[in-house]
Amino acid sequence: MNDLFNNTIYLNSSDNKYRYALGTRGKNTLYCFGVNPSTATPEKYDPTITRVQQVALRKGFDSFVMLNLYPLRATNPNELPDIPDNNFISNNQDVIFHLPIARGSTVWAAWGNLVNSRDWLVSCRDSIISGLKYLNLSWVKMGDLTKTGNPRHPLYLKY
Repeated sequence: MNDLFNNTIYLNSSDNKYRYALGTRGKNTLYCFGVNPSTATPEKYDPTITRVQQVALRKGFDSFVMLNLYPLRATNPNELPDIPDNNFISNNQDVIFHLPIARGSTVWAAWGNLVNSRDWLVSCRDSIISGLKYLNLSWVKMGDLTKTGNPRHPLYLKY
């Protein structure tokens, strides 16, 4: 996994097929959880990362970190496997659980209805939430919940 710059967080697999974290360092960080990463890199943000960065700045945060329930890069969520690779689930959770997330930090739940596209994504979500429980995080959503009760993905917010 690489961390390319002093104030940039970019943790990915050596073949770049999996991304575990992308964002910036600061003293007041907004953490955001989506379903899976797309093509964004520190050099070129995609629309989702751009939106997360904009929301973080507008809400008074000085940094953001984008995390995901599953680390496979896929521009189309239908490309997610029917059966996940448990090694990558474990790697993803190890990265998340070892980030220097301060107690009481704000975490934006932003997985949208995609979380329901695979049964195992719900298990990933629940494991991550459970593993971070000791930090007493402040979980937030932006906008209204979807009709099925999920927090909206950043691209589907009324901005």
